[in-house]
Amino acid sequence: MTLAEFKVRRCNNREQLLAKIIADFISCDPIAIHLFGSGAKGFTDEFSDIDIWVTFSDKSIKGFLKKQPTVLNKISPALVKHYSKTWSPVGGSATSIIYDINGDLTVVDCYVAKKSETILKPEAKVIYGLDSFARGEWKLNRHINDKLKDTHTIKKDIDLLLNLIFISYKGILRQWPDDSFITNLRNLHQKFCQRYPGKLPTRQLHLSFVSNERLLRDLYQIANKRQQAAIRKISQYAKLIEALYFGG
Repeated sequence: MTLAEFKVRRCNNREQLLAKIIADFISCDPIAIHLFGSGAKGFTDEFSDIDIWVTFSDKSIKGFLKKQPTVLNKISPALVKHYSKTWSPVGGSATSIIYDINGDLTVVDCYVAKKSETILKPEAKVIYGLDSFARGEWKLNRHINDKLKDTHTIKKDIDLLLNLIFISYKGILRQWPDDSFITNLRNLHQKFCQRYPGKLPTRQLHLSFVSNERLLRDLYQIANKRQQAAIRKISQYAKLIEALYFGG
């Protein structure tokens, strides 16, 4: 496969994934579905994530949240799912998922909100339903209750690290000029080591393929079977990316 062919394949598979997301959410009768981030403007490149905001009526959102895991699993095989209570809209949810779509791995950040608490980013683009919501800064749990904290388990925290490791490949390819992302990854890695002493070796993380591969190997030793399968796929995909983009 050439680099040009890979880029086309990734974009096509992302479009297929987005179409599946929209169709499966529409079947759940939302009020609206919006794209935000680069997707609202046509995506920056083949590694742009899908960022989606789904709004339900205040009466129906609780019913949807009960079946949301089933809906998300139906879309495409999910390697990793990470739910954050602090980043969730008030009365809703925020889940970051790494989907496998025809062999390509794509991150989807999915926000589910009730109508009364929905404030959309100015650039958000409606792809289904109403488009009459207020625009401005999000109203998330972390904005209204600074005492609210996410719960932690080793399973959940491994999923978070895997999610960020995969996102970091986008940073390597785009050569992110600032170190805010890797600083965040280092902080989360440090907190993981403090929270679960002896589970991971101490490492100095960098935004690089080598650093990611070492961390993936570390995590593999303590991961469950589902996470180990995800690590194998992420590692294999990273090798493909490195070979195509850098001749590694």
